[in-house]
Amino acid sequence: MTLSPIPVYVINLEKRTDRKDNILKEFHGKNEFSLSIVTAFEHKQGTKGLWKTIQHIISHYAKKDDEYIIICEDDIQFSTHYTPKYLHHCIQEAKAKGADLLLGGVSWYNGHISVTSNLYWAEQFTGLHFTVIFRKFFNVILNTSLHDPEVADYKIASLSNDVLFMYPFIATQREFGYSDVTSLNNEPGRVEQLFNLVEERVHKLERLSKIYQHAISTRPPSYTNLEYDSLCIPTYVINLPERTDRLMHIKSEFEGRKEFNVTVIEACKHHIGAFGLWLSIRKIVGIAMENNDDVILICEDDHQFTNSYSKEYLLQNILEAHHDGIDYLSGGTGRFDCVVPITSNRYWVSHCLSTQFIILYKKFFTKILNEPYDESTISDLLLSSITSQKMLLYPFVSIQKNFGYSDITPAHNEDKELITRLFSESMNRLQHIQQAHQKYASFRTQQISIAY
Repeated sequence: MTLSPIPVYVINLEKRTDRKDNILKEFHGKNEFSLSIVTAFEHKQGTKGLWKTIQHIISHYAKKDDEYIIICEDDIQFSTHYTPKYLHHCIQEAKAKGADLLLGGVSWYNGHISVTSNLYWAEQFTGLHFTVIFRKFFNVILNTSLHDPEVADYKIASLSNDVLFMYPFIATQREFGYSDVTSLNNEPGRVEQLFNLVEERVHKLERLSKIYQHAISTRPPSYTNLEYDSLCIPTYVINLPERTDRLMHIKSEFEGRKEFNVTVIEACKHHIGAFGLWLSIRKIVGIAMENNDDVILICEDDHQFTNSYSKEYLLQNILEAHHDGIDYLSGGTGRFDCVVPITSNRYWVSHCLSTQFIILYKKFFTKILNEPYDESTISDLLLSSITSQKMLLYPFVSIQKNFGYSDITPAHNEDKELITRLFSESMNRLQHIQQAHQKYASFRTQQISIAY
């Protein structure tokens, strides 16, 4: 079957003749493309010029019968993985799965969902050097303005929950020693380093995902058919004696919940509140070891149950996470970094903040007590750094009640709504990630026939 050449529009500033030479060299002999070099709109903020040029290409160059177009930047460099067949296959798969964009490579990304053996979903990304834009997304870009301090790739990511990238990458960015769009890329060697790091990241996260999927596949069926009435979690609540308002609150949160065996632990007081919290966590872990607890729940006294909480939901996830080899499970966080969906309700995270509701497993106890610490220690960051075996529950079962002050985090005293805003942002992020996970998980169960 003979395929029509794919319309490709490469953005180039007229004065950048070195980059134009690069374009002609990279596309030489690639008859699968119909190449057009488009003069870029120049702007003192390079990213605004890039955005305006992308809009111009879509409105003035794209033809009515184009199902998609490819827009490239003039620093594109094809990788050894590129073949016309590989590109066509990925475009057809992405189209079948309802993608808005397909990226030939990224210099950074966040969120990781395996869609097919060569396609991955990204929550956020950087790198527009090789971008397939599908027609259904044309008007979204045309109807969107770029405002300070927004940048083009982040803006596009915010407009779509259907951005996919190819891996292995078919394109990276060539080092020219300068950048008209991203000033940080003026540093020699930075661009190459970014692509090397992101390829390592894809490999590591995909391996991690497969490890957990294997654990799930070997889980005994009994884990989903347990009677939870007989289960009770050792629960330790950290409270300063003078914070009677918080003590009253936390007692009301656990009132009538027989699945928790609650012990209030007097917090270790220190002039650095965050350090006092770590000492309190160490104190609780020591008690748990003396009690031979298999799993414990540590709560701060500002914990508040969400409407998503149920005994069955929490206990099932605690048991399943234990089988999957987790060290700790967070019931809700005000901020997290890279995330990989493991199940519809549990997400591996590279790190997460907040310790108002954390499940710790016995095998993690000794590691916590053996970890070096000092007065600069921040509990949530340290817990994240000493284990890669951590997960986050979503929907959250816990948030932090806003008391208008904090004994641990001074920033919460300066910005009274910070804690509420952080949890809201985290929940919004996870909602988008969960939606993408559910969508692309359903595609993985389908067999889609693709014509070459």
